[in-house]
Amino acid sequence: MNMSNLIRKELLQMRWILIVGLIFGLALAVIIVVTFHYMEQVVAEIPPDLMELLARYEVTRELLFIFGDYSDYVWSQWNAKNLYQAGALLSIIMAASQFAGEVSRRTIGFYLSRPVTRREGFAAKVAAGMIMLLLVFGGAMILIWIVSAIIGLSAEWGRLWGAFIISLVWLSAYYLVGCIISILNKEPIAAGVITGVAAIFLSLPGLFTATRDFSLFYQMRAVDFFIYQQPVFTSLIYGLLVSGVLFGIGMKVFYEKDF
Repeated sequence: MNMSNLIRKELLQMRWILIVGLIFGLALAVIIVVTFHYMEQVVAEIPPDLMELLARYEVTRELLFIFGDYSDYVWSQWNAKNLYQAGALLSIIMAASQFAGEVSRRTIGFYLSRPVTRREGFAAKVAAGMIMLLLVFGGAMILIWIVSAIIGLSAEWGRLWGAFIISLVWLSAYYLVGCIISILNKEPIAAGVITGVAAIFLSLPGLFTATRDFSLFYQMRAVDFFIYQQPVFTSLIYGLLVSGVLFGIGMKVFYEKDF
């Protein structure tokens, strides 16, 4: 059985996760665009005197930043909020299902008995998971672009697509963390809970300026690229290196695991 067949098997097995993810992601994309369209009108109708008064408060300044420019709005609602939150949840569900789920269903033995090596089996599962992440969130990003064009909203799409690629790479890194945890567990619920707890610890460095670059979730929001205008390759190469290391660790753990 070649790799493509293994990947198709994984995608078929997770088809309902994919379908629900697509529906949720596409609905989220439409909501993000439409919300700006209406909130922009609300902000425009605020009297100048009241706006000047409200601008003294930080929460108002943040709202004005978000709704003052459509590119900033899309990034703040997509990369900095919904993409990484929904992406983390989808990664947890997929990883827990693919590895601990196989053990729980007692199908891992059948999977490993096929004429493929364990390394090929692990690579196929990871490839299928990453394809699902790309389909769900790439599809949502494309829909944001299309609906924006239909409504007549323009944005710096080059910057937004660059931020999206960075976010997707770092989301893949978190998915690989989930895969490693799932391999080490026999129950998908336990694997999911532990992966969720791991997300808390992985986000903690982002609370402090000195350590924020070490936070996987800070990097996932593409802040340095989009806000601080660092070169796209800085976060991208860093993310690919981290993902590569995690992939190697996951493959080693899967290869040596006594199922």
